[in-house]
Amino acid sequence: MRGKEAPLSLSLAAREQEGRIALVGLGREGLASLCAGLGLKPFQVSEVYRWIYGRRVLDPLAWTNIPKAARAALAARTSAQLPEVAGEQLSADGTRKFLLRLSDGQAIEAVYIPDGNRRTVCVSSQVGCAVGCAFCLTARMGFRRNLTPGEILGQFFVLEERTDIRKVGYNVVFMGMGEPMANRANLEEALAILEDEEGMGISWRRITVSTSGLADQLEAFAKSAVCPRLSLSLNAPTDELRSRLMPVNDKYGLRRLRSVLQNLSRRGRERISLEYILLGGVNDGTEEAEAVAGFARGLKVKVNLIQFNEAKDLPFVPSDEERSRSFQAVLLRHGVPTSIRKSRGQDILAACGQLARNNWPGGSA
Repeated sequence: MRGKEAPLSLSLAAREQEGRIALVGLGREGLASLCAGLGLKPFQVSEVYRWIYGRRVLDPLAWTNIPKAARAALAARTSAQLPEVAGEQLSADGTRKFLLRLSDGQAIEAVYIPDGNRRTVCVSSQVGCAVGCAFCLTARMGFRRNLTPGEILGQFFVLEERTDIRKVGYNVVFMGMGEPMANRANLEEALAILEDEEGMGISWRRITVSTSGLADQLEAFAKSAVCPRLSLSLNAPTDELRSRLMPVNDKYGLRRLRSVLQNLSRRGRERISLEYILLGGVNDGTEEAEAVAGFARGLKVKVNLIQFNEAKDLPFVPSDEERSRSFQAVLLRHGVPTSIRKSRGQDILAACGQLARNNWPGGSA
């Protein structure tokens, strides 16, 4: 893991379920507290950490290089609690969407996206979302609660067990349900374990966190030891239009966001992605393209154009191919690296902006 020490773990009491402590989500300090009084040396506590995250073994009795008495004590005090797979759907393009039930009965969705030899998992950071983007089905759910570090990490354990991602390697996008920056503390704690070479061992270069633009939280996150690649959901080049599509813009306007991006560019970070959902007749004209080029000028960014994924009750249509290509051409002419991203999993409501626990047998989860 890069840089400074990882964020401290949450208290053990906050993780207890029916008298047992969930192993997944405990960082190094949490494990040290858990193992206190068991006679384990620091290097043995590190071995426990490697068993859980490096090897993904959650049964203490199987930790063969840990003293037998300590294994028995840990088995009695802990649980291997993970989200329960309550449903799974397969798209015609190979995308798989998972409905994951949490310990309190709430549910989230996570998505497995195969593309040739490449694998990507899209994971959630909250149950629901409070940001209220007009083009997003998750917004219709409202906000229920933040995910704990263990619930964030639990998605990876489940998807690794259910798919081939651990064998072939994978990229991670925090673009599922929720606004990651609104759950920054728990996100950072999960990322510390994800990125740790002795933990889950996923390079920060393979992880992208997307945000609607909570500028204060984004600035703090970018300074953390665990900050991976960043993506800003832009979607409009003027405050008037962006506030209409994304109410968060009323608090964090484009000038403020551009200032944050400018500071990040000066720090020599890799290019930040600007995600731009193309809404037919709303934000996909030449005038908007020119304005996006102006916003991007002087910033170390690239633009990902995303076709709007239609869903019942959302009052938008996708941009047609001609307007999409024209939009891209304007940006390229201004020297802004731009690509049109292919949507995956639309037929099972697994694409960008469609995760809302809908389309499951028996109705919404």
